[in-house]
Amino acid sequence: MARDIRPGAAFEPTYIYRLLTVNKSSLSEKGRQEDAEEYLGFILNGLHEEMVNLKKLLSPNNEKLTISNGPKNHSVREEEQEEQGEGSEDEWEQVGPRNKTSVTRQADFVQTPITGIFGGHIRSVVYQQSSKESATLQPFFTLQLDIQSDKIRTVQDALESLVARESVQGYTTKTKQEVEISRRVTLEKLPPVLVLHLKRFVYEKTGGCQKLIKNIEYPVDLEISKELLSPGVKNKNFKCHRTYRLFAVVYHHGNSATGGHYTTDVFQIGLNGWLRIDDQTVKVINQYQVVRPTAERTAYLLYYRRVDLL
Repeated sequence: MARDIRPGAAFEPTYIYRLLTVNKSSLSEKGRQEDAEEYLGFILNGLHEEMVNLKKLLSPNNEKLTISNGPKNHSVREEEQEEQGEGSEDEWEQVGPRNKTSVTRQADFVQTPITGIFGGHIRSVVYQQSSKESATLQPFFTLQLDIQSDKIRTVQDALESLVARESVQGYTTKTKQEVEISRRVTLEKLPPVLVLHLKRFVYEKTGGCQKLIKNIEYPVDLEISKELLSPGVKNKNFKCHRTYRLFAVVYHHGNSATGGHYTTDVFQIGLNGWLRIDDQTVKVINQYQVVRPTAERTAYLLYYRRVDLL
């Protein structure tokens, strides 16, 4: 049964605004409306980079710490990543299932407490006829899930779509010769806290942006199936390392992509139950209210914690 609780007085986090201005980003402008996922990425990347810089001070002779390696907000295609040339990369030949070889590239990622909580890796493999498979390991803080297709109705559908093999059009070699290639993404490393981003805001060719209102079902208990994992790690992850429990949901209210309102449901361990937070209003709700679809709000960010760490 839902009941009201008595939260403390609302506060204005001016000290957070002051800290954000250090990064000199438009995201730190006071009173400015922002996309929740973009803002989350800004905060996590900022904290990560700050910790990398602190490691530099503690280990000034460690050349690897000169690399800026925070996850991008969106996956970068392999050919784009090669053109960027940021940081140093390790490259090695790997023998996979059925003795197939592939060339794998991975940047020298610096570990911080932030990557230790939120940091995962995806493996992006490019397949080209008569060539070795080319794989790139890419870091992420939030896992981007495309939900545009009418076939995608659940989080599981979106995850399966993420790892589906797809053709890449317009790929050319260094000699400007167009070749047929395909690409597949798999999950290489799962983080302790898995943040799923349901990509509701779709940019149009005309430059505009629309919000996808469709309902996406999401479970309280989420198991990442072995089929979503990279071949080399499928049998190294026990079920408890692939099973997550929902502990927070960020909702977007409104039909517009350029405005609206955010609220959050969060599991409170002390109460052993869920709280709904809407600005300064906080109330107790039951679990059914968290997963039940409603017309006035849509789930945007899903926060899951690995069950063996609960």
